[in-house]
Amino acid sequence: MTEYVLYGGPLGVVGLSVLGWIRPGRWLTRAVWGWLSALLGVGIFTLAPHFRLAQPSSLLAFVVLVIAWASAGDSLWWTAEHPAVPLTRYYLWWAGFWASLTGLALTDNLAAAWLWVELSTVTSAALILEMHSRRALEAAWKYVLIVSIGLLLGLLGLILLYAGLGSHHLGFATFNFGYLATYGRHIPWGIRQLSGVLLIVGLGTKVGLAPFHTWLPDAHAEAPAPVSGLLSGVLLGLTLWILHRYLAAVPMDPAGSGSPWLLWLGVLSVVVGSFSLFMQREVKRLLAYSSVEQVGMMAIGLGLGTSAGIAAALWQWIFHAGIKSGTFFASGHLAERLHAKRMDAWQGAFRRAPRLSTVWAVGLLALSGVPPLGISYSEWLLVRALWLDHQTGVLVLLSVGLTVTFMALLYHVLRGLFGSWERQEEPSDQNRPMEAPDGQERALGHG
Repeated sequence: MTEYVLYGGPLGVVGLSVLGWIRPGRWLTRAVWGWLSALLGVGIFTLAPHFRLAQPSSLLAFVVLVIAWASAGDSLWWTAEHPAVPLTRYYLWWAGFWASLTGLALTDNLAAAWLWVELSTVTSAALILEMHSRRALEAAWKYVLIVSIGLLLGLLGLILLYAGLGSHHLGFATFNFGYLATYGRHIPWGIRQLSGVLLIVGLGTKVGLAPFHTWLPDAHAEAPAPVSGLLSGVLLGLTLWILHRYLAAVPMDPAGSGSPWLLWLGVLSVVVGSFSLFMQREVKRLLAYSSVEQVGMMAIGLGLGTSAGIAAALWQWIFHAGIKSGTFFASGHLAERLHAKRMDAWQGAFRRAPRLSTVWAVGLLALSGVPPLGISYSEWLLVRALWLDHQTGVLVLLSVGLTVTFMALLYHVLRGLFGSWERQEEPSDQNRPMEAPDGQERALGHG
């Protein structure tokens, strides 16, 4: 019954979008948010009794529902700021993206998860294209190209898995995680290693783990703010959870309980993400590199494979989903208010837009690990899990990364809120429309 309600949510948005095509108007944004509000009320009563960290599918689905509700609410504001975006098409793609996230949270099948990840790529790329700028076109193309190559490698891994268990002739059910956990150890060692590497690279590209993260800053920089909240706050962690479930069912190292691949890719992501924060000048690219660092911490916890590490990773995902989504929402509106995406033009933002600047600053401080703003708790759980597992080297590298992250985000907060404001022009091709000739754009820009 619960699954019908959750999958019915995106179908309801599709139905409202079709009605919006017949009878255009701003009523569609309010109707979608009202529909999500009703579903959220139902979800509280149907999903809350089933919350378990040991079997977190209901918890994951509820977090998806909450962030989708927040994204629908933010879309009320965002679509009013961008009246050129067609509402019916926006909400059709948005509904497909939400459906893919719900499917990832609820699925118990690796092949089905691969299909949901493919759907999320198509729908989120289409939403990026709705921005109708050259940079959006470039970001969407780079996103689709890199992620599709990764997912193609993941598909090869699935084919090898099926070949290793082909004598069972169960078709699609071969990829059920329970079935893989029972029979996965019977797969020949070479096939198990190769398929594992292909799936780690394939799904790791979608997660945004370093060094497969190169699409992520561009996609976030150009995506609509309500979509960036779902993409960064929800999708990355859900895909990482699917990868962890596979590696737990079919371990590449039968003697260990964790995954050294995930552990060290997580460490690399924390280091790359944290040091990259200092060099960012656009607010959404800053948040994108923060996501690389945050999913790196989740990967470290899941890579440990201990109950303490997995619990730390799940709490990290929950806090990150709420905080990163809210920060993306606030950043999008603040960029519109200040007429700039580059933080060089945000100096003194607190005096110009105090409420939005306060929300943005609190979000960055929470992402930096300042207690008691949520993520500090999950970071402490992760540090404790590493200490209990005697992972001294990883603990030292993580501590360095967390320190650098705190310094970088605190620098951007202080500079943005209290720096002296000098009006600076955005680059001339910042949001150049795709269809206008260069000369006409320059004339319009200076007219």
